[in-house]
Amino acid sequence: MRVVPLGGLVVAVAAAVVLVVLAPWSQEGDAPPRFSFASYMGAEYVLDGAWPPGGMAVNVRKADTGRLVAEVAAPRGSSGFRDSAGAGDNRTFVLTTADPDACRIRFHGLTLKADGTPAALTELPRTSLRGRLGEGPGLLAVAPGGRGFAYVSQTCGGQPHNVITVIDSSTGDRRVVDLPPKVWASSLGWAPDARHLVFESVTEGVSDGAELRMLDSANGDIRPVSLGSGMVLRSAAYAPDGAHVLVLVHDGRSHRLLWYSMDTGTVTRRVQLPRGESGATTGVEVAGGKVAVIVDETVHLIDGTKIKSSRPVEGGPPGTW
Repeated sequence: MRVVPLGGLVVAVAAAVVLVVLAPWSQEGDAPPRFSFASYMGAEYVLDGAWPPGGMAVNVRKADTGRLVAEVAAPRGSSGFRDSAGAGDNRTFVLTTADPDACRIRFHGLTLKADGTPAALTELPRTSLRGRLGEGPGLLAVAPGGRGFAYVSQTCGGQPHNVITVIDSSTGDRRVVDLPPKVWASSLGWAPDARHLVFESVTEGVSDGAELRMLDSANGDIRPVSLGSGMVLRSAAYAPDGAHVLVLVHDGRSHRLLWYSMDTGTVTRRVQLPRGESGATTGVEVAGGKVAVIVDETVHLIDGTKIKSSRPVEGGPPGTW
């Protein structure tokens, strides 16, 4: 593991609350389907694309209706946009472009006006890194408040391996964390403290499926999350309290959402969701104290001990907000 100092990270400590609840669920009447998963969490705009990766533009769309607001062109001379992620404020995004010949990845900051049209697209100074593109979803994640971001890439030269680089947006200071050989990381997610990250990892040649790990970006430490036998990891995100990780698993019959305590290393709450196939499209989103889970494009909003299930999302990707 290589460690390079990273400035500007703030640590917050939250108390864990122990609850074990089996929540009921209900259908949300005849409300029309929405365009994106993010709209259920209060997002107003999402980025759609670039698709396929390397496309020369991304679209800004209304999160609920999918209406096209603006098209954002990739910088001239670039190979097109590859990854995108938002800070959760509907206005601040980070996008990547890559130069495969130079083994160089560049990061660009996009800000939107109140009406969703672009205010500025600029390359973030001192943030480019030497590396090749990683593989899988969620390779880029922006820290709360846009204070920094994390990215999964492959090293260049020699025996390539995967690394997670955490970069301070304002100073360019970074911490590079080497992953074990043949380990692939994806689906990065920040904790509210802008210090800890959760991510999924797969070890090449091992058929046990994805594992969940947590990274402390202040010191580069990585520790696994143990979920017990018979649980297939589907999605994960930090809970609003910052003290738990929300883990969506499939137990062979249905999906469950688990509250995993970072302090005790145990599951303190379980919520049973309707039956669904283990290969269903899934995701977990957290914003403003709210929790939402998507399974087979049906959204389940969790509020205390209640689950309100909504009609399927209309088509298209959940989007970045």
